[in-house]
Amino acid sequence: MHLAINAMFWSQPTVGSGQYLRMLVHALSAIAPDVRVTLLLPAFRPVAEPLPPNVQAVPVPTPFDGRNANLAKVWFEQIAVPRATLRLNADLLHVPYFAPPLRSPLPTVVTILDIIPLILPEYRGRAAVRLYMRLVTHAARRATQIITISYHSAGDIIRHLGCRAARLAVVYLAAGAQFRPRDRTLSETEVAARYGVTPPFVYYVGGLDARKNLATLVWAFARMQYAGGPPATLVIAGRASGNDPRMFPDLDATIMFARAGAFVKRIDVPYDDAPLLYAAATVFAFPSRYEGFGLPPLEAMACGTPVIVADAASLPEVVGDAALRVPPEDVTGWSAALWRMLADDALRADLSRRGLERAAQFSPDRMARETLAIYAATLNSSS
Repeated sequence: MHLAINAMFWSQPTVGSGQYLRMLVHALSAIAPDVRVTLLLPAFRPVAEPLPPNVQAVPVPTPFDGRNANLAKVWFEQIAVPRATLRLNADLLHVPYFAPPLRSPLPTVVTILDIIPLILPEYRGRAAVRLYMRLVTHAARRATQIITISYHSAGDIIRHLGCRAARLAVVYLAAGAQFRPRDRTLSETEVAARYGVTPPFVYYVGGLDARKNLATLVWAFARMQYAGGPPATLVIAGRASGNDPRMFPDLDATIMFARAGAFVKRIDVPYDDAPLLYAAATVFAFPSRYEGFGLPPLEAMACGTPVIVADAASLPEVVGDAALRVPPEDVTGWSAALWRMLADDALRADLSRRGLERAAQFSPDRMARETLAIYAATLNSSS
């Protein structure tokens, strides 16, 4: 099989689409060395590292390179990639994010990680964004096969895109091999030295956009502290990636209004340090209202860190009974859960053990094998 992959996000390994793409390619290379993989890259984003032996990278230019980034992206996805698959004589095209071509000369598999702009009003954006979403939605309906990453997302795709369940498969994500238990004392010491954070601390890492629901976490933590709960610090890692106040609420203002400045600390954490912060954290908290999957809680569990998540969207599906779950908007419930987790050593130890067992059920190898089976079935149905 010669597999062509739209590799638009290869150079962005810290975003969800880039993480998924890289994990899939490396896992496929390990389990199926006979599958030839060609990464179709935007010409202005060359590969900067060695690739597995059965993987090659091909730069694909567009007429808009260096002139208009938005038009270059659309041309790359809709015209340049399909043409490149023909030149390369590929058998199958995989687009690992929500942007399949409207017309493809090959059987096409698209992975839809989420359809947030179709579900949450504050994410619908300007007219150009809404037009783009109409294009890719129509294109997804014409794809040969759709992969998504949770059964909750599958239900949303069926409802909002009108896709038939028979053309939709669920393949779970996995935490990378770097997310594993570490010596907690050494991790705490290193985090204290490098970030000025000492235990006990509750940790959040991720986006700062509206659906992440950080206001609930801040208010709940402040309520716990002012009610006499266990002394601790709330550590928030991440930066807003835009300035639209509807999309990116002012977190510093929330901290000020909640009178939480004395016990909330914001830090920047490079991706390579992610396992270190998980390992040092006393508790990981993830109050997001909507996720297509929810990788950070799984990464935290794989590091042995006890987890609290919002009881919403796909998160219960990911954590199972290995984490505390609280309705996303329940400030009182979040405050009680944080208090309980910080005060109860036995509970944290139990959730750490169960989290490790739960995380072990998700693996890159399993993800690659299930995806490979979908490729084979797609080719068989198209022949």
